[in-house]
Amino acid sequence: MANASDIVAVLSPEGRFIDVGSACLRVLGTPPEALMGTPALDCVHPDDREEAARRLARCGRGMSTEADGPFLCRVRHAAGGWRQVETTAQSRLDDPDVRGIIVNARDVTDRVEAEQRLRASETLYQTLARSAPVGIFQTDRDGGIVSANPRFAAIAGLSPDALSGHSWRASLHPDDRSRLEAEWAQAMTSGLPVLLNLRFCGADGAVTFALCQGSPLTGADGRVQGCVGTLTDMTEYVRTADALLMAEARTNAIVDAAADAIVTMDGEGIVHSFNPAAEVMFGIPAADMLWSRIDRLIPDIVGLLQDGGLAVYQPGREAHGAGAVREAVAVRCGDGGRFPIELSVSAVETGGRRVFTGIIRDITARKRTEGDLIAAKEAAESADRAKSTFLQIMSHELRTPLNAVIGFAQVIEMRLLGAGEVDRYIDYAGSIRQSGEHLLAIIDDILDITTIEAGGLRLNETPVAPSDLVGEALNLVAIQAGKRGVPIRIELEDGLPVLFGDALRLRQVLVNLLSNAVKFSNPGEAALVRAHRGGDGGLELSVTDTGIGIAAEDLPKAMTPFVQVDQSMTRRYEGMGLGLSISKRLVEAHGGTLRIDSAPGQGTTVTVALPPGRVMGGA
Repeated sequence: MANASDIVAVLSPEGRFIDVGSACLRVLGTPPEALMGTPALDCVHPDDREEAARRLARCGRGMSTEADGPFLCRVRHAAGGWRQVETTAQSRLDDPDVRGIIVNARDVTDRVEAEQRLRASETLYQTLARSAPVGIFQTDRDGGIVSANPRFAAIAGLSPDALSGHSWRASLHPDDRSRLEAEWAQAMTSGLPVLLNLRFCGADGAVTFALCQGSPLTGADGRVQGCVGTLTDMTEYVRTADALLMAEARTNAIVDAAADAIVTMDGEGIVHSFNPAAEVMFGIPAADMLWSRIDRLIPDIVGLLQDGGLAVYQPGREAHGAGAVREAVAVRCGDGGRFPIELSVSAVETGGRRVFTGIIRDITARKRTEGDLIAAKEAAESADRAKSTFLQIMSHELRTPLNAVIGFAQVIEMRLLGAGEVDRYIDYAGSIRQSGEHLLAIIDDILDITTIEAGGLRLNETPVAPSDLVGEALNLVAIQAGKRGVPIRIELEDGLPVLFGDALRLRQVLVNLLSNAVKFSNPGEAALVRAHRGGDGGLELSVTDTGIGIAAEDLPKAMTPFVQVDQSMTRRYEGMGLGLSISKRLVEAHGGTLRIDSAPGQGTTVTVALPPGRVMGGA
């Protein structure tokens, strides 16, 4: 007993220590002599005393406890803790050398604690396996299931009881079975991990996508014995990926079919995508534009950003005004032509990086339409003003001679000057005639411009001598020139050819020009009429006055019907403003042109250039 590694003790029939081996000090920290005569049950843990007492009682009655097997109980250590001991008891009351109960106690504390840790670890593993979101499995070398958690069964669409062996393969998609067998065999042969995408078919026909990851298990001899791994349900991932691919394809289809240019760029203005409409708009393939700066196409975009208009890709700053629409000027590659655009930019931030999408619209046609609308509006307003002016002028031009006609007619009718003033009445009658002729001339001009603009002008073309044309026109304006005190000088080039045209209309042109020259020239200063061959072989007729002249910006007004440069009711010169416009149209009807050269205060020269086709030969 002194040399035993286990505690050996002899107890009296009442359960008190009679003899204790020296191992007691090593195992329990208590000297053997300290236990002598004390009840053995006092050393036993309260929870284990009942069983210990039962076994001692049997031994005290001379009965054997071998059928019960060793008894594991806790015994108090001198330091205050408990040691796990495995005990056996044998009754030797009949042995005269012993006359007691021999108890053998082996310290198994380390073993029990290791077993407890192992059970706790197994419990933890089982708990984790049951609650794990992935399937966990162990297989033999041929892929038969040795163990698997419930999640594996749920992913495979099987009940936990149906997982043993190779039954799990029956739920695999038929197209995946041969691939699984081939790759599994290769992994078992090579000892390398296995990674497979699998599909399981449920009883309801639903397909579950799974990722199988396994690592080989090797035995002591280094040979692969099986595999452990996980089975992850990838169904939601696959569906999400498919949905993303579908969304991307749908977005790409929309972007590719968009009529507007759509460009994406990063925070530095580097282009990442360039749709077909952008290729057409800017005249450059997407491959040549990707990874280039957007200001290559929109030079002033930096200015738009800096003034806060679009502020979209300034690194480290907020994108104020993103989504606003601004107009800019873009450059078309190839010819370098510039064209107006409308630009809208939006921003999205992901992973700390901003991506910007610009929608660009070519507004060239819209700008042209806007210009046309503005021009039409201005033309309508101008026409409205011209109408008002025309009515004012018509009222003035018609009232003046009519007042003279009515006034002189009343004087003659009532013989207000007496019966003997025949000469005076004859003068008044002449004034009435002149006023009537003036009214007739106004009406003729209105009818002429109306006929011309309606396209009803017909030329009665005959040979016409330029000298005769000038002489007849001078005769018609001689009285007017005499009254104004404006002499008219004539310069005719020798050997002028005969013209082919409407003599009446050409004379009307010259009369209109000469009348204007007389009207606008200063009294005592001569007007000039010239006729000579043109540089192109045609004939040119020109009339020059020394009057007030016309500013360059007012020349279009001079050619507009019913418009005079001075439109005020207090203007110095009478007239309907039809002379030049009628003359221009009559000359154009002959295939010629009417040109005005003038400057304020330097007089005016109006030149009629008839084409060579109107020249017949020498005079």
